[in-house]
Amino acid sequence: MDNPGSLNKNSVGTGGLVFQAMGQLSPIGIFGGSILGAAAFALGATPLSFIIGLLASLLAGNSIYQYSKKMASARGYYGYIGDGLGMGAGSLAAFLYILYEFANLLFILSYYVLTFSPTLGFVSGLSIPDYYSYLYIILISIPAFYVVYRGIKLSYKSQIVANMIQIIFVVTISIAIIDVSPKVGLLPFTAYHVGIKGVFLGFITGSYLSSAGFGSIVPLWEETRAGRKSIGRAVLYIILIMGAIYLLGSYAMVACWGINAMASFSNSIYPGFIIVGKFGHLPNDISFILNFFVVYPLFVTMATALSGNIYAMAKDNMLPHGLSAIHNTNRSPHVALAYILVIFTGLSLISSIIFFYAERGFFNGFFDDFLFFAALSTITTLVIHVMVNFSLYSKFRKEREYNAMKVSTHILLPTISTIIIVLAIYYSVASLTFPIAYVPIIILAYSIIALAYIFIKKKDILKIQIKENLNE
Repeated sequence: MDNPGSLNKNSVGTGGLVFQAMGQLSPIGIFGGSILGAAAFALGATPLSFIIGLLASLLAGNSIYQYSKKMASARGYYGYIGDGLGMGAGSLAAFLYILYEFANLLFILSYYVLTFSPTLGFVSGLSIPDYYSYLYIILISIPAFYVVYRGIKLSYKSQIVANMIQIIFVVTISIAIIDVSPKVGLLPFTAYHVGIKGVFLGFITGSYLSSAGFGSIVPLWEETRAGRKSIGRAVLYIILIMGAIYLLGSYAMVACWGINAMASFSNSIYPGFIIVGKFGHLPNDISFILNFFVVYPLFVTMATALSGNIYAMAKDNMLPHGLSAIHNTNRSPHVALAYILVIFTGLSLISSIIFFYAERGFFNGFFDDFLFFAALSTITTLVIHVMVNFSLYSKFRKEREYNAMKVSTHILLPTISTIIIVLAIYYSVASLTFPIAYVPIIILAYSIIALAYIFIKKKDILKIQIKENLNE
């Protein structure tokens, strides 16, 4: 019998993990926010930025795959990093993961607040007030957070249905779009008119996030059957599946919109609906329903991963122990979830007001809000993945298994991953455009505060024991 103070053990297998992670990636997002951010900078080279995103995700996923075979726990990333680099670095990674998931929640919120009312107006032909967007977010958030409260079983089962429908629709429509669009050949896979800087900015603001959500399942080991096998496999499967879907969709969007006309793509707010609308009202109506229902699986996956991370940190006494409380019936970290909801609500109100008044308007304000949190989310998760790479180097040195396979998976691939990540961060910082220019400052300030807190709690943190789980 499971410990009443633990999460719901053995509740999900590899397939369930794939769809659970897919909830944070959203196949239908290629017709919405995922391509909108990337195309704002990569323009006609947007498919190339998605290839770089896929490559970077596979390389980062390799490090997770290698570590998941050695150990797994609700600690997720910070357990891996703590094992290789020590719990000082592991604790910093734990706090960075909190920043990453809150940034995810906020960039999703800002995108859908920005686009819901205008898109509903476009599809219906009516004039829709902006405040409808706020009502929509509130209404869709209630069932999403309730499902997280109910536990992992209901969460991943609802994800299977939602994401299978999205995949079928996206693949079908994308093939149809390519078939009727002007032939552009391989041109979208070159740094067409934007240079490598534009491609990497597209990577930072959109394309990497198309696959990076695989990390949302890393903290779910306690609820996973055969976690050391399932988590690593699910990570690789989800990267390949979503990478292929987003590559197909982005190519279709660029081909149909016009490779030389992409400068107007992101400014249209709902370019995906304009393109899908060429096939009639029914496909557009289906696209609308899927695009705006998708906030539900997005919030479910993000809140599940974040509450799991906070639960593990509280069990390790990095955070108040009360946050590790488990609901007696649902076996979910309900106290952590309640705090997430309160903090998310407060941050969303504050950021919305700041950007609305900074940009003096609804569209510019929420578009910059969206870009800011998309970049914050991407750069934060990239930093975490670099830390995992260095942790894997350390693990390799300790294990002293100097064969070709180990050198490739523990040294060569993580090194290539780190180089791509450093280049991406460099180009995002070098651009210094508003609002991206403030992202490194926010991450640095947050990290300094987190390190100060870690120093204060060092006695508790140094007691944390990271052990390999060789038996399950």
